Amino acid sequence: MKKGLFPVLAAAAFAFVLGCASEPKREPPFDAVTPLEPGEEFAFGRSIAARLMVGKEVVTDERARRYVAQVGGVVAAASARPDPYDGYRFYIVRDDHVAWYSAPGGFVFVTTGAIRACRNEDQLAGVLAQEMAHSALGHALAGEPVLSVRPTRESWPHAPEWGAEQFRAIAASAAARATGGWTEAQEREASEWAAAALKRSGYGAGGVEARAARFESELAAVR
Repeated sequence: MKKGLFPVLAAAAFAFVLGCASEPKREPPFDAVTPLEPGEEFAFGRSIAARLMVGKEVVTDERARRYVAQVGGVVAAASARPDPYDGYRFYIVRDDHVAWYSAPGGFVFVTTGAIRACRNEDQLAGVLAQEMAHSALGHALAGEPVLSVRPTRESWPHAPEWGAEQFRAIAASAAARATGGWTEAQEREASEWAAAALKRSGYGAGGVEARAARFESELAAVR
């Protein structure tokens, strides 16, 4: 397989896995007042997440993936939004840059560079909590005319025939926002959400040394 082909295939496989569910089709016009339902938010989130993964390689080491998901799961259970539409999904992106980002609907990404920068499990939990907050609060879609499209799960990965151009434009704009930096107000709101979840989960309240060995062992493949 050509070296440059793997990221493309990885993104395609990522899209396929995310699109294996369906809902009854709905026809416009849609309610332009009621906030997005969780399933609609998830449909946008999948499309945004797929864009975030273009050209990226996802770590496939099952031990590392399971561990990151477990840490995120502890935070989720103690958070203000423990159960988004299809749960939180955590992805380790093979990238030496220290970065983390997210999409609405529970999609959270952390790079191998960020994991190596973390000194212990509590710091990793803090990184995940911050992006879980941005995801739960729907920051990537802030200001977007999402109520004029209102997608369903069956509409993804292809934009619905109605509003197709607008659906793609919203997803592209949101993906750029997710990696381009949040506003100061969004970061403050996310930090408050994350801090509350971390406090309730027990992270930062002792036991850091006891978790250190597990952190190094479970993430050996990416550290």
